[in-house]
Amino acid sequence: VRRFDAEVLSENQQMIRVFLDAGYTVARAWESGSVRLSFDIAPTARSVDVMRAREHRAEAASVNRLLHPRAVAVIGAGRDRGSVGNIVLRNLLAGGFDGPVYPVNPVAAAADGAVASVRAYASVEDTPLPVDLAVLCVPAREIPSVVASCGRHGVRGLVVMTDQRDDDADARLAADARAFGMRVVGPASLGLQNLAVGLNASLVSEMPRAGRIGCYSQSGPIGGALLEAAAGRGLGFSVFVSAGDRADVSGNDLLQYWKDDESTGVALMHLETFGNPRKFARLARWLGRDTPVVVVLSERTPLDEALLRQAGVIGVDRVSQGLDVALLLAAGPLPAGNRVAVVGDSRALVRFTARAADAAGLAVEEVLLPVGSSPQAFRDAMVAASARVDALITTAVRLPPALPGPVPAALGAAAAAAELTVPMLATVRGSRVPSELAGIPAYSSPEAAVGALRRAVAYARWRDLPAGAVPTMPVRADDARRLAAGTTGRLPDDTAAALLACYGIEVVPSIPVRGADEAVAAAERLGWPVVLKARSGGFRHRPELGGQRLDLTDPAALRTAWRALAERVGPEGPLVVQRMVPTGVAVVLGAAENPRFGPLVSFGLAGPATELLGDRAHHILPLSDADAARLVRSVRAAPLLFGYRGAVPVDVAALEDLLLRLARLVDDIGGLRSLALDPVIVSVDRVSVLSAEITLAPPLPRADAGPRRFWRPRTEQPVDSEPRPGSAQRVHTVHNRLP
Repeated sequence: VRRFDAEVLSENQQMIRVFLDAGYTVARAWESGSVRLSFDIAPTARSVDVMRAREHRAEAASVNRLLHPRAVAVIGAGRDRGSVGNIVLRNLLAGGFDGPVYPVNPVAAAADGAVASVRAYASVEDTPLPVDLAVLCVPAREIPSVVASCGRHGVRGLVVMTDQRDDDADARLAADARAFGMRVVGPASLGLQNLAVGLNASLVSEMPRAGRIGCYSQSGPIGGALLEAAAGRGLGFSVFVSAGDRADVSGNDLLQYWKDDESTGVALMHLETFGNPRKFARLARWLGRDTPVVVVLSERTPLDEALLRQAGVIGVDRVSQGLDVALLLAAGPLPAGNRVAVVGDSRALVRFTARAADAAGLAVEEVLLPVGSSPQAFRDAMVAASARVDALITTAVRLPPALPGPVPAALGAAAAAAELTVPMLATVRGSRVPSELAGIPAYSSPEAAVGALRRAVAYARWRDLPAGAVPTMPVRADDARRLAAGTTGRLPDDTAAALLACYGIEVVPSIPVRGADEAVAAAERLGWPVVLKARSGGFRHRPELGGQRLDLTDPAALRTAWRALAERVGPEGPLVVQRMVPTGVAVVLGAAENPRFGPLVSFGLAGPATELLGDRAHHILPLSDADAARLVRSVRAAPLLFGYRGAVPVDVAALEDLLLRLARLVDDIGGLRSLALDPVIVSVDRVSVLSAEITLAPPLPRADAGPRRFWRPRTEQPVDSEPRPGSAQRVHTVHNRLP
């Protein structure tokens, strides 16, 4: 479907407004009492904004209903205190939830009995209306009939504790629930909690105190560990959701919810996969401008790192690190810079903490007080140091022969806290945090405190960076699509050059030659001076092997170079004549359509040294002008572009423009398996693309466009969820039909 035409009665202004507000360019014509509206439905910037705003409202509202139910039914609430249903029921009753809680147990109901002293019902359809949330603790075989009963009774959301271990059954569960407008948390979910309303629809009896940290966990066991550790450390949570197998509700849904949730100041997530990485990056970047996003994700790939970095997400390897940084971010202001003062009266501990901070890239000032200093001395030192630095770390330790009682550093920190405008952290030797430090981020080791501060500094720096914009540029996208249509494999050099030319990228012409006379004739066509080089075998992209001769200014020099190079290269194929370009820094640009992450671009300097060191940066689309500038500067060898050791700086602006054009190309052309511009010479006033290789493949489905899909056909990769290793891929396609 490419175009939409509608005839609307002229007095039906509300319907006309629906079409106008959709974000497309609408042509209108009046004919005898009606209005004819016509518009192409190719996405526009406005229509995409409208679609995403609608998506946000729907997904955020549906999660809000899960977390703020008026009444809860526990289906499968048995009388055995060790059963899952009984545990969930008792946790709901003990958590302080104000609404009705209904146990559903046909056996207990048949005898006019109760479960945990609460009247039992034979079916959810027998419970009083309304029931917004149902917790399913029934065998897998009963789930389809229970879901249908919940749908008929008007239930709004389901938490499925049962582990079905069947991807097809999970797909049917999501499809059946969505047919009734219900959202699903699970299967294999640990449950959910909303601390603000005392809702504990989970298997964890101990709830953290109410606070500013919103928590999402994909894994049930790790979610339980997060809750237990948070309660033990006194951290406050706003909500907790365990997604399990993510048949429906995913981490992206929680990001949508947290954007509008004023009670959540930090988003803490444990992820095994991103599900839909491009959507995750978009939402995390959007949320992260106001609310820090901390993700526990072990075994990160370079592309995982790139996604987290460009989205401003604080990535950590362990649960303890996630809690460390969430504790700091939830407690106070962000650091304005990387200057930190370490205040204490133990020389060894102050020095140890300072060295850890220095190793983390922080600018450190040591403030050493006399042994046994008073709380007032600690307070005065911290207040004075706060005027010179962006954060404070105090070492709270009782040194002998100090008397039992409050630790002076803790008392001093508490007294200073009310006057400070910079974040303050405390390191505490021993397992017990002094009560005086309540409200101050306290850590059991200097390394933990420094690690949290380092990540907070990096996040604050990212938030201060301009978001930038994706620039508009004159391109011939339709011509490029025609060149690429129906083509797979590597494109011929002339076709690749024509495709790049559609996006304003010129490849410096080159001519293959098989003899000295051909080489001279080619040079006359291209214009002197020229380069003679080998493009076959091991000489391609390896100038250090001597497979090229530069700056040849006349036929005699070219013939001499031909003889020398032909003898060195041997009968491995033709040599190539190319016009000489201004000298500069050689770089490599790349682009590809990644099956998981979608279209992306890469950048690095050319040469075996940077390849050996892996000095290559990636960016997942979209790429804004600010992103392009950061990408160029993110590689370790970037100083070579800016006049390193007295060299003349090159035209970095032209390089950034080339990256933006490359990003536009890969975003427009589906099926771009790989594209390499290698090398590109960046000189003082231009960029010169010397070689381009493009390989096409059948287009991959775009994960962040069109209606939301939970399962794709077997021939495609899942988008919002990924199959368990070794399992069959999910097969159903379910569109977003939220009321």
